[in-house]
Amino acid sequence: MQIDEVKSKIANSLAGNPDFERWDTLTATDPDYMLNSPMPVGYYTTSEQHYMFQNLLVGYNPNLTILDVGCGRADLCNFITDFYGEPAPYTGIDHNPLMADIAKQKYGYDIITGAFETAKLNTYDWVVACGVFTQRRCNTEDEDLRKLFDDIDVMYNVASSAVAFNLLSPINNKLHEGFFYTHPGLIMDMLIEKYRYVSIRHNYSNDVYTVTIYKINS
Repeated sequence: MQIDEVKSKIANSLAGNPDFERWDTLTATDPDYMLNSPMPVGYYTTSEQHYMFQNLLVGYNPNLTILDVGCGRADLCNFITDFYGEPAPYTGIDHNPLMADIAKQKYGYDIITGAFETAKLNTYDWVVACGVFTQRRCNTEDEDLRKLFDDIDVMYNVASSAVAFNLLSPINNKLHEGFFYTHPGLIMDMLIEKYRYVSIRHNYSNDVYTVTIYKINS
């Protein structure tokens, strides 16, 4: 894909389509709320969701196998197909069986149901998690940080090329109860010490940044 084509696709994706506005205004009483609203999968708008996907997948191409951790209804797979014009060798996993049913109903995809931490997984070129690590999951922040690094390790061990995920930044932001914020400088230092080849992109959002860990044979 040429650079001009990439720019055009990014612009078109951010501009959205006529369905986005309708999906964004769906309420829980609407029959297609769970199928199409961005809210059940953690986003305020569909354009926001696509913007997060774009920044998660920098460096990815659809010839690479990908595991989507916490995939929800597998919107990422459909995004990749629309953006690149071809389907990716995609696998999704989510702990919520309702999301598996919705992914099947909406896209015809069969995703794995269960906790990725304990599931028996194959090896994938890329392993990604979008919005999975933004909620508090433990009693203390230290425990949350240890849990985060345990989960990153699980992802790293089943990836052959890269691991990508996003986190919430506390820098110049109002902190909200129930959300997990991690300083990008701390994360960068800790991940480089453990995995060596790491990049952090804090240049596209006020409160979210993307971490990519590369597996490079040296």
